[in-house]
Amino acid sequence: QNMWIYMEAVFSGGDIVKQLPQEAKRFNQIDKAFIKMVHGAVETLNVVNVCYGNDTILTLLPHLTDQLELCQKSLTAFLDTKRAQFPRFYFVSDPTLLEI
Repeated sequence: QNMWIYMEAVFSGGDIVKQLPQEAKRFNQIDKAFIKMVHGAVETLNVVNVCYGNDTILTLLPHLTDQLELCQKSLTAFLDTKRAQFPRFYFVSDPTLLEI
């Protein structure tokens, strides 16, 4: 969930979407699936049924995590190319560099 929140802020618009269109498309698919899953969980009142009674969630969550990790790797590679162009960026964290 934390990685999704971080990626949502990154891919919600701006220059990164233009720079990484494939990853933005991938994140949009992840976002839709995650939101659909959360809405389904909200409708079920019993948390045990949400976590263990739903095979879709058990299979979907690992897949979404893998896809988010791919987005994270691509984003890190993109930021590393920017750091290679401007060595001073090596001293700047990823979130700060995204703001620049």
